[in-house]
Amino acid sequence: MVTRDLVTCQGENMLTQNFNGTVVVKNSESGALAQAILTAKTEEELKVNLNGVPLTFERLKKNRYIATCSNLSFELVSG
Repeated sequence: MVTRDLVTCQGENMLTQNFNGTVVVKNSESGALAQAILTAKTEEELKVNLNGVPLTFERLKKNRYIATCSNLSFELVSG
């Protein structure tokens, strides 16, 4: 189950499990969805590769993960 407030994969939190794989990110401006590859994780951030572009998603309030790149904002929406 995946919700906006807790990013999970098959019911497991990506930060506490040995999860490596793809995640879905959303462009906050257009709402477009894209798959990205999870490359690293810590308690406070997730690093992904979005079509060759490295993005670092920082955890904000309510366990939302946000990244910015070239004045674009992205949100991690599922794992």
